[in-house]
This record gives sequence, structure tokens and C-alpha cells, in this order.
Amino acid sequence: MARRADIKTGYTCNSNCVFCVIGDKLFTGDRPTADVIEEMKLSRKTCDDIVFTGAEVTLRPDFFHLLEAGRRLGYRNIQVQTNGRLFAYPDFCEKAIKAGANEFAPSLHAPIAKVHDGLTRSQGSFGQIITAIKNLKSMGQRIVTNTVAAKQNVKLLPDLARLFIELKVDQFQIAFPHPTGHAATYFNAVVPRMKDLAGPLQEALRIGEAAGVPCMAEAMPYCMMPGHERFVSELFIPPTEIVYDGFVIPDYKRDRMERGKTRFPQCATCRFEPMCEGPWREYPEMLGSDEFQPVSGPRVLDPEIVIDDRFTLLGTASPPFELPSGDGRVIKSTELSGKWVALAFYPEDGSPGCTAEACSLQAGLTGLAAAGITLVGVSPDGVERHRAFAQQHGLAFPLLSDTSGAVAEAFKARRNGQLRRSTYLLGPDRKIAHVLVEPDVKHHAAQILDAVKRFEAGPRSLEKGPELVIRRSVKPTSEAVAELGIAEGDHQQFLSPE
Repeated sequence: MARRADIKTGYTCNSNCVFCVIGDKLFTGDRPTADVIEEMKLSRKTCDDIVFTGAEVTLRPDFFHLLEAGRRLGYRNIQVQTNGRLFAYPDFCEKAIKAGANEFAPSLHAPIAKVHDGLTRSQGSFGQIITAIKNLKSMGQRIVTNTVAAKQNVKLLPDLARLFIELKVDQFQIAFPHPTGHAATYFNAVVPRMKDLAGPLQEALRIGEAAGVPCMAEAMPYCMMPGHERFVSELFIPPTEIVYDGFVIPDYKRDRMERGKTRFPQCATCRFEPMCEGPWREYPEMLGSDEFQPVSGPRVLDPEIVIDDRFTLLGTASPPFELPSGDGRVIKSTELSGKWVALAFYPEDGSPGCTAEACSLQAGLTGLAAAGITLVGVSPDGVERHRAFAQQHGLAFPLLSDTSGAVAEAFKARRNGQLRRSTYLLGPDRKIAHVLVEPDVKHHAAQILDAVKRFEAGPRSLEKGPELVIRRSVKPTSEAVAELGIAEGDHQQFLSPE
């Protein structure tokens, strides 16, 4: 996934949501245009995509200016997170699209005006955002909505999912409130119990999935999503850096896992312990941790396997196999030695990707053996081609010939008739412990070693991690802004007091 810059441009808003995470900072001003553009230039060195957040970025007089700066800096995906109110004006939509915006993330919190307007504390905002979504969809734009779950809308979430389908949004996300800002101030009135949210939330997700609309739940630990783990939003969040007020958090995922969220002693035995972020830290500080109970089953290391169709293979016995090898042997699965077995399926001897992968594995073969890992390659090629490939690159691990594809089928390594490059880790009990669904062909041996190391490691520390925020030196100049050749767009006509 492409790396994304989340640019927070300031604290002006025309709503006052009861769960706003920056409610304590609202109306304290926005960053100067030159500062924001300098931040965009610095982030472009490490990011391909950009997200503008506000509080409500569309209120800035330089809004179109910033969008055009993003386009001229070469950002691929330019998303606007918004309450959607100004996009109720078609002309505003057209100007934003022309300036460079190509994805819109409006926030809709209920399927009826009374509840949405009550949560935003902005009468008429429901009608505006519905109109906004219709406007943007009519202009062919991608819409990914955000909803904050609150006590007031929990039971309405299934109906909200139906509304999203009716509006033809491209994706919807329902997020558990982060109890900071207004959400902390009004905690008892706004923040639901996760156990009370889980049922209606999961029903909403099932409705979305049945309609073919991608949907997800943010900040809900896996123990709250039994049978619905594939909907956990954190599985899909791209690598992100958060930029605000001259500071940058270069690794948002690490910041969430080590500082923003928390886990508990009982999490040590949960199958999702190696990867689960847990709830926002402030939630159990108010309500305790009793509702978070470990999920039994084989351990899960990486997000990729949760959303892969082979997730159900984890913990199952390895299918038996007996295949000829390029070195003249016939190798049986029951005869493989080693504490661990890494069974690497690859498409074709001699292709650039497969050659890079094989050479990476050969270079790391000593380290794999030292860790008790037996490496075996498997592809549809015949034994003669295997022999030539191994001799050409000095490969000292066996390459098995699965010409019929039967073994690949047994491991579900084939899809739509094509072999998927993937590696299966078989544990000491010869059950499938893990599947590397998209191996890095240049660093594959290191990936295998890292996976085994994490399997054999104890639970992660429950202590809050070190500060990850970095002060970014921003020295904007008028020349630096002018060199982009942008004429600031006028949108004062849209800033009426309604």
C-alpha cells in the first residue's frame, strides 16, 4: 500500500460534534497557508497520497489553493475528510475536483436528521451531507464515509448501512469513539459499551458485505468481532504519517499500538495477541477491562492472513505430499526434519521475481537452518528445469515438482488456475502455523526468520511505549509557495452563516 500523509490544517469547524476528538482545541485557529504547503512538500518525500483534515478543512479560504498544491506536488490520491456541509453546493464540488481532490470522506452519523444533527449539534447538517454525497457521486467521485458510533446511534447502524447502499457510497467505516476532546468531556453520555455496540455493528457490516460495499469497523479489538475479524479497519489502514502543528508522527500504526491503545494481562493467551492493537487507552481507564477476553485458537501474526481466504487453514494439519525433487530425490512431507518447515510455493523457475526470491532464500539459508527451519521450494516446473535452475544459482535447498498442481490445490495456493506466490510455515506439530501471503522476494529469508521469532516470543509488553512524535523544522517562505504557481481560489461565497 502507498504511504499516506495525514495533514491536519487547523481547528476551525462549522459543526461541534459531541464526540469530536479535538473538541478541546476547536476554534483555536488554523495553520498559515505557507506552513501547510511546506509540510506538504516535506511529506511528499516519503508519501504518495495525502489526506486533508481540519477540523473542517473546507472552511479555509485557501482550501482550493491547498488542493491544487497537492496536485502539483504529485500526490496520487488526494482525500478530503469533511463534515460534507459545503459540498452541498454543486459549484463547490466542481471547484474542489478541478483543484485536485479525487476522494471524499464525509462523516454521516445516523440515517435520520434528528440523531445526526443532534450528534453534530448543527441543525440542517444531515440534509447537507446527504445532498453532498449525491452531488459528488453524480460527478463520478469516490466516496468513503466515516461514522462515529455513539450511544445515540448504536441501534440505528443497520439502517445507516442500508442508507449507505442506497446512496451508492464506495465504502463505509464505523469507528468506535476515541475518548479525548469532547468524547472525554461527555464520556458517560456518548461512549457506548463495546459489548453493546458489537451486535448492531456486525449486522451493519453484514448488510454492507451482502450488497458488495466494502465496509469496516475501526478501533474494535478482535475479541469484539468474532467471525467478523476481516472487517477490522486496522487491517486496511495504509502506512501513514500524521502531520500537525510542526510535528510529525512518522509511523501511525506503531504510535497506535504502543501509545494510543492498550491491552491487558488476559490478552497474553489470545490468538490475536501478536497483532491486536486493543482499545483506545482511555476507554478501559473509565470502564475497566473485563469485557476483553482472549480468543482461543492458533496464533495470528500478520494482518494479511486475516483477510486472505486461507485464514481458516491456520492450525490445521499440513496436507501430506510426496513429490520428486530437482536433485533426483523423492521427498515425503512425513520425512522433513527440522523444528519448522518453510514451504515456499513460487510460480516459475527463471522468472525475475522467482529468481530474486530463490537467491534471497539461498543467501539466508544458513540463518534459517540455525533457527531450526527446513526450507523447501515448490513450483509446477518439472524436475529437469528445477535441476538447471538450482545449478545456475547455486541453490542448496530442494525444489519440488508439483506438475499436476495437486499439492498447491491442497494448500489453497492456487486461485483462478494460477499459483499464488506464498510460503507456509509448518510448526513442530506439522500444522499450518502461518501463511506469508505476499512474500518480499528480495528479503524473503528475513521474513521467514522474523515470523518464527515472533511465534517463539512471549507476549508484548503492556507498558506504554516511548514518545514517537518528532519536531519537524518548517521554514516556509513566500517564494516556496509562489514557485508552485497557484492562484488562490475564492470560496467566500460559500461561507454563509446557515
